[in-house]
Amino acid sequence: MGRNVCVCVVGLLAVVATGCMYTPEWTDIDQAMTRYKLRALEKRFEQFNGTYKIGIPDTLNINVPDHPDLSGTYEVRTDGNITFTLLGDVYAEGLTPMQLAEVLAKQLERFVKKVEVYVTVTGMYSKQIYVFDRTQTQNGRVLQFTGDMTVLDVLGQTNGWNRNVRAAKIRLIRDNPEKPEIYRIRGDRLCRGDLTTNVLVQENDMIYLPAHWGAEIAFAAELVGQPFRALVQGLGYMGEAPFEIARGPLEHERRRDEAND
Repeated sequence: MGRNVCVCVVGLLAVVATGCMYTPEWTDIDQAMTRYKLRALEKRFEQFNGTYKIGIPDTLNINVPDHPDLSGTYEVRTDGNITFTLLGDVYAEGLTPMQLAEVLAKQLERFVKKVEVYVTVTGMYSKQIYVFDRTQTQNGRVLQFTGDMTVLDVLGQTNGWNRNVRAAKIRLIRDNPEKPEIYRIRGDRLCRGDLTTNVLVQENDMIYLPAHWGAEIAFAAELVGQPFRALVQGLGYMGEAPFEIARGPLEHERRRDEAND
């Protein structure tokens, strides 16, 4: 019995050690964009409106100066269209806000001369990011991508600071057609004020929160012990079923007697 226990413990430690020893090929964190770098760029608002692609079911604010009857809030329907006054259905999915503004302005020229249109995305509901927490039972979460989110923002929304997370090895995984980019996020340094790795996340980014080795051993031990706990619990219930069966008719007879009285 003792030998079997030793074998189980050694195997358990080997599995945990293998998982902890894996080290991905980190991508240079300086290549990622931070909020400070983005703010240093000129015409930030125009750059965002020139690159963000509208999706389903984003919410748009369309402003036509001097024409309040045309201005308003519009939602991109499941068919990719918006219903715009005077124009009817206008296909918006896949266009940037600036492109949609140009389309609307060109079509409105049939009714209004020298019209200007401004499109702003007010509800970014078509873009997501993913968070996988090794320390949680249900470790997969999907968050709406707002267009201006840092790793720190994501960790704050998902309780990513629990004590079982290996904060120094948090990963940000970005799908790149040529080669996936894996950035090392130093959560331990973020807590101390070093925001070097507090990079901006992008659409479809995945953040992985690994567990430290102590938590991995605890998780594995709990998994190994589950069958034994179930067996002990089952043995504890073995003597209760006959008692319940025997008590059933007596309880039924008592209630019948009380009803007759």
